[in-house]
Amino acid sequence: MAKAEVKAAKTTAIVDASVFNPLPTGARDGLPGPTRRRRAVSEGLLRTFEAWGYREVAPALLEYFEVLGRGLDDAMRERCVRFIEAGTGELIALRSDVTPQIARMVAQRVGGSVQAGDAMRLCYAATLVRLPAGHYDRAELHQVGVEYVGDGSPEADAELIGLADEALRGQGCATHRFDLAHTGVIRGMLAELELPPAAERELRGRLARKDREGLSAALERWGVRGKVGEAAASLCDLHGEPKLLAAAERKLAPLGPGVGEAVARLRAVVAALAAEHPGVHERLLVDLGEVRGFDYYTGMRLRVWAPGSSEPVVRGGRYDDMLARYGASLPATGFAVDLDALEEALLAAGVSVEGEQALAARMVAIAPPPKRASKALRAQLRAEAAAEARGARARGLRAWIDTELGLEAAQAMADRRDAARLSWLRVDGREIVRERWRRRASGWRQEKVMHGSSNT
Repeated sequence: MAKAEVKAAKTTAIVDASVFNPLPTGARDGLPGPTRRRRAVSEGLLRTFEAWGYREVAPALLEYFEVLGRGLDDAMRERCVRFIEAGTGELIALRSDVTPQIARMVAQRVGGSVQAGDAMRLCYAATLVRLPAGHYDRAELHQVGVEYVGDGSPEADAELIGLADEALRGQGCATHRFDLAHTGVIRGMLAELELPPAAERELRGRLARKDREGLSAALERWGVRGKVGEAAASLCDLHGEPKLLAAAERKLAPLGPGVGEAVARLRAVVAALAAEHPGVHERLLVDLGEVRGFDYYTGMRLRVWAPGSSEPVVRGGRYDDMLARYGASLPATGFAVDLDALEEALLAAGVSVEGEQALAARMVAIAPPPKRASKALRAQLRAEAAAEARGARARGLRAWIDTELGLEAAQAMADRRDAARLSWLRVDGREIVRERWRRRASGWRQEKVMHGSSNT
């Protein structure tokens, strides 16, 4: 058996190197530094959301699978972590998406705390759990997001985009860009073309790859020709700055009224952004051939990208039919910030997040007392260490007590715990001596020595 000894001042711990302690696929631990940074980012985002009138809620971690599943597509239902509830036999699922939960929470309260005509602005911080889709996929997704229920206007969509921009800028993200699409474009085109399911899948695949030549050939094969075929193939090229929307509305007219309505809606959202959130407009791109999110969103679809992250830092859009699945016919729009993706972008940009630095710290260490020290003297030693820690905390420092440490061991531990101040208490004869040390660039320097006597 392979064993390695780890020596400490108090004891000698034996670590069995043959014992394997893996995590499940997709799970990750958060260590102190990154966890503190994540909390600072989450709290900063929530402060921005609350400043815009969004009230924080805490959706349940557990849901009945049948209830949660109403708001999920088939693929996402398959990724739910499920188990049988003891005593009832009901199928329970861990939270895999917050949006259906918000829909349920609001729908349950219509007629009570939610009155007709109310606009609900809600925000949350949550961890989602999903079965990973692959070996490198995440099983836990950490999100901070908003849901705006009860307003179906273009201005509501524009508000969400403006809020996302301000929230990201508040965290120091300044180079992000917005990708805007509308699922009604593809939905309207498919309704007009009336293609068989296999052809629809191929069309969506070629659009996703921007394969105009292949799409044109496929349309010809399906008998979609002339102006309709040309308009459908042109979706591969209709991505770029918002100014393309005016010409696109005319170019796509052969694809039917549904497509025209979707493009007109995007133009209205862009106009509202220019009027109310002008700083966003210059970083906005549109993609009329976007096919992702087609089965989830009913209107606008939003993605925000930032250098340093391979995933969008924000995902969102409009889902006007979601609340109807829970018994309340209300429009809704929302987005979620992917904290892992945002942190990657911030680290790549070298951004320091407000609040990520821990408070200055004083470690209070107690040296091993002499074997002959009385019980009362040992108790006083501990009491003075506690008083030293309390005083440090009262002055705004982090402070804690570690025991059985010689001076060098205490200084080494303080280094590992990022404590630049050290109080080392020891027994000298019948006295308790407090030595205060401070870590400087050149090493540890003694600041003060205080002697106290004991009657025991």
